[in-house]
Amino acid sequence: MIPEFGHLILIVHLILSLLGGTLPLLAVYGNYRSLEISIKKLSFMLFILITISFLSLIYSFLVDDFSVAYVAQNSNINLPVYYKLAATWGAHEGSLVLWILAMNAWLIGFIFFTHSKDKDFLSTVFSISCQVIFAFSLFTLFTSNPFERILPIPPLNGADLNPSLQDFAFTVHPPLLYFGYSGLLIPFAIAVAAILFKKDTREWASYSRPWTLLSCSFLTLGIALGSWWAYYELGWGGWWFWDPVENAAFVPWLLSVALFHSLITSQNRGVFGKWSILLSIFAFATSLLGTFLVRSGILTSVHAFALDPERGIFLLAILAFFVIGSLFIYSITDFGHVEENKYELTSKEFGFLLNNLLLVVLAISILFGTIFPLIYEAFTGGKQISVGAPYFEIILFPFALALGLLQGVALYLSWGQSSSFSFLPRLLIESLSIFSLIILILFVLFDNLYLSSFATIFLASWILVGTLQMTKKRNLSYWNFLRKRLAVTFAHAGMAILIIGVGVVSSYSLEKEIILSPGDSTEFSDQTINFQSIDDLLGPNYTSKSAVVSFDDGSKLSNIVTEKRTYLPSGQITTEAGIQADLFKDLYVSIGDNLQSNIWSFKIQIKPFIRWIWLGALLIAIGSFLAGVKQFQRR
Repeated sequence: MIPEFGHLILIVHLILSLLGGTLPLLAVYGNYRSLEISIKKLSFMLFILITISFLSLIYSFLVDDFSVAYVAQNSNINLPVYYKLAATWGAHEGSLVLWILAMNAWLIGFIFFTHSKDKDFLSTVFSISCQVIFAFSLFTLFTSNPFERILPIPPLNGADLNPSLQDFAFTVHPPLLYFGYSGLLIPFAIAVAAILFKKDTREWASYSRPWTLLSCSFLTLGIALGSWWAYYELGWGGWWFWDPVENAAFVPWLLSVALFHSLITSQNRGVFGKWSILLSIFAFATSLLGTFLVRSGILTSVHAFALDPERGIFLLAILAFFVIGSLFIYSITDFGHVEENKYELTSKEFGFLLNNLLLVVLAISILFGTIFPLIYEAFTGGKQISVGAPYFEIILFPFALALGLLQGVALYLSWGQSSSFSFLPRLLIESLSIFSLIILILFVLFDNLYLSSFATIFLASWILVGTLQMTKKRNLSYWNFLRKRLAVTFAHAGMAILIIGVGVVSSYSLEKEIILSPGDSTEFSDQTINFQSIDDLLGPNYTSKSAVVSFDDGSKLSNIVTEKRTYLPSGQITTEAGIQADLFKDLYVSIGDNLQSNIWSFKIQIKPFIRWIWLGALLIAIGSFLAGVKQFQRR
């Protein structure tokens, strides 16, 4: 009865979200004040209902209720308990419920933490959000019901969760990513309400800014954790593949970064209000577009859900309704006044504008490369092409260079007009000094230098010095500097660390394919690699060939275990890479095929500074989160 209860609760949630999406608008715009409702009480009820429904689905997984089709297709009686929890959102139907839960969590947070005397404005934001929640709830119930029963109940033990997803990172990565995606709902709803009410730019920007920052923080963590998962779980040793679904997450992230930088200017100077509204709409639109690409069945990806196109059409209709509708309202609105604050080309305002333009054009370029194969296939009657990493890397580099150079000087610019650029010589000298120090360290560590890494290392040095030198410009004590600028320091320094990681791992990585039998050894770089043994192991729901490979550099012996697993219910085979990680390099080994009797192939890799990529992303996420919290404190 628990699945039926969860299904019933989801229906009640659908009805209440419909009321929340209509009654406040009728009360405000139809002047039917008798229809006014308590949006705090309704937001709380919606959150409790979707939470109960989601917990009902989790319960069905934990008790192995294989009469529920979704459970039977994505779990197994031998699946460890923590993976049964992850299986709840491991496929299309359950992930939609988690998505709806995330949207409700953002909505209740906005309602309870936003204080405004304009109750009609808050009611409108609530109503617009409820309309989106209603649309997703309707889609879930009518096309993707996670509580659907199999009758009669078949005698089975479950088809099992996709083996690639049976990993700790997967229990965390999707929720973080979904919370990042869905968090863009709040800036979108605020922007549309600001159009309808012709709100003062400073006021509505102050409402939107903290939620944009928090959403960006979750997106950053979700993308970074997904990159980490792909690195060690898929066995290929890469951290970014320009997969279409990776790009579908990267594009909203770029636009959310552009949005919160635009909102800084809108809140402080009252300019870029219309531009910030458009960014709010397009950031949310690309999060919906990513949902469509993943679930429409038109993409082939390790991240994508294989579904029939009819469900994709439903999602496309949701996307079209909210995006086209909001743009139509924007186009017919007379905003009534012109933003009067003036600024020069040397001002902070122009710096933020240039930042926005670079991020938006980069996002459009990546989005175009992602969907172009689909457009080409549609117009050529099925002929398929692919747009690979070279296109995206060529596109990314000039934009990353321009953004990095701008980031190094942006904190020194003043509102309206910057009167002095005396900081530039010192910034250049100190950047060159840090650059030289990093190059020296790399030469000592790896006994080699690669010119291909110089541009990224200088860029990282430029950003790092530009961020930390702010203490000299503002004449603050170190403690006051940390207290007042902690968020931006974390975020910008994190970007510098990430860039160093990307530059070094791209230039200094080493890779070799080897064939060994137990007892054999070979030389690679400064390491002696020995294939020590291979054994059969039995896991909770898989069998494994577990190989022990040692790395000896003359001063240290490291034993690394890599596995080839065969999952019993499905027969799928996965490779579990063996990794020894430290701050400066990873030793990475993944077992390949059994070529002959007890002769195996291996891929050996050395990945310098790869951990710095995820350390930098973590600092960016922390900085974004702290900035969001700081905005709440100011309000």
